[in-house]
Amino acid sequence: MSDIRKDIEKFFDELEVFEDVKRGHCYKIFMRQAIREFLDNETKETAFAVYRAFFDSYRITIEGSSNPFIDLLDVLKSYEENASVLIDKQRDHYIHSVNVFLLGLCIYEGNARFLAAFEQTVMDKKEYPFSYDTKSEEFYYRWGLASLFHDVGYPVEIVGRQINKFIDFATDVGGKEKPVNVQLSFENFEELNRIPEIIPKRIFTKCYFDYYENSVYIDTLKSVDLLAHKLHTSLGVDLKDIKFALDDFVNVMARFGFIDHGYYSSIIVLKWYGYLIQSAKYKPEYFFWPVLDSASAILLHNCYKNMMMKKPFNLGALAPNTHPIAFLLILCDELQEWNRKAYGIKDKLRTLAAEVNLVVTNEKLALTLITHNGSLPADFSREKKKLLFKLLDLDALFDGVAIHCKSLKRQVLPEPNNEVAARPELKDLEKLARAIHELYNEKQLERYPDKPLKYPDFDKLTDSLKYSNLRQAMDIPEKLRQMGFVMRPAGSDDPIKSIPEEYVDYLAEKEHEAWMAERIASGWVAGDHVDAEKKTTQYLVPFDKLPEDIKQLDRDPVQNIPILLKRIGMAVYKNKGV
Repeated sequence: MSDIRKDIEKFFDELEVFEDVKRGHCYKIFMRQAIREFLDNETKETAFAVYRAFFDSYRITIEGSSNPFIDLLDVLKSYEENASVLIDKQRDHYIHSVNVFLLGLCIYEGNARFLAAFEQTVMDKKEYPFSYDTKSEEFYYRWGLASLFHDVGYPVEIVGRQINKFIDFATDVGGKEKPVNVQLSFENFEELNRIPEIIPKRIFTKCYFDYYENSVYIDTLKSVDLLAHKLHTSLGVDLKDIKFALDDFVNVMARFGFIDHGYYSSIIVLKWYGYLIQSAKYKPEYFFWPVLDSASAILLHNCYKNMMMKKPFNLGALAPNTHPIAFLLILCDELQEWNRKAYGIKDKLRTLAAEVNLVVTNEKLALTLITHNGSLPADFSREKKKLLFKLLDLDALFDGVAIHCKSLKRQVLPEPNNEVAARPELKDLEKLARAIHELYNEKQLERYPDKPLKYPDFDKLTDSLKYSNLRQAMDIPEKLRQMGFVMRPAGSDDPIKSIPEEYVDYLAEKEHEAWMAERIASGWVAGDHVDAEKKTTQYLVPFDKLPEDIKQLDRDPVQNIPILLKRIGMAVYKNKGV
């Protein structure tokens, strides 16, 4: 990631951490090193180290407790890895959040206009006298809370999407007139919304009441009320209108069949921090200013376009000095498209960006997203830029904004058709399994004419070997789908007589990679020769390092498809849906 390292190193050169300066800790060193290792190898393990370095540096200590914020983020990771594989669209948010955090540090460091907007809006000692006096730390703290926690409510959205996908499928028998839209409802939403009262409410909330007279119209121990008041003060919207909109937002989401995870993320952050700050007997101001600021940014990162730009508010593009942390979170969340693992069914089939080149200066923001295999959609850059300028007043920070896409390798397979295709009947697959066995024997006789066939008769195969042929037959429709083809009974249309060579080698390489993964998982290791007892093989190497005769074994299942289908009265045709 060009320039990201340089800007981050510069940010940490200048950053001063209070605990290091006043109490001799090494928190900045720990965080800096964790980020360096993350940038060297962006994995869940190195991302976890960044989370831990930040939240341990600003840990709210309760005797005998673990760090609850790390536990909360682990829940997010677990849900994405295990639950989201059942839905269509779902990408990583765990590594993503760390990259959003780092991108924001780069923009803060590289663009003096944003730094000025933040200091002008946030660093007013008359409003909040307890802001960090150490250089850049107030931004670092607020931005860390917002960026690293902005997707922590995503499990709610994952669960909602899962239910909707299943019910939508289950109601599609015979067709349906409109989507079902399963609603997420709460028997007692106030239990989620309520911030526990650990110390007397009038004592804990006094600082906020003293500064904001109109806070008498809200309940300062309810997350949604606090968020409404913060948006009222930051965005200038009517308090009554925004309070009603946020109170009713659960019903709106249910009515229109969507879930805004940012809404739940912001409520969770306020609930947890409100409890911990009271329990640790920290100054209430720490909660009502920096934490509330970060939580409202989390709310706005989706809610700004879903609510604030619509009636009755009708706000235009958000300016950086209106809510600097929210502005930055929307910008970085939309820009961060690289190294996001796909979990959703359809997202796994899409080409995603693997890396980025980034330049941030006082004059320009230039981003180039790089794919390793295939290209992003032709209109991706244009649509992304259009969305950003709709949401944000980018002209306030940059004289020019450029978003480009670059592909390092041409997409081999066509864009997939994601419609559910009719599956071949079992009787046809059985015929295909027999044809696979017969063709295999023919190829063996061609290659080794003096060697007798080990399995000449399909009917005399063991049950497991019969099923192995059936599994290969069942895989053919999926291979065809990936290539943009389908299998149908042979007819008058011109069939595909041979599989294009570029498809053959691409799928053969994927076949070999899957074989290697299965062997390694079973305990096989590289060796000089094949030894089943010792589990060694000389073929645990990249596809292009294989001998030609072994490569051909991986090519055969693809190249033989038209021949096999012809033997059972079927053929390969172009899928008109692609």
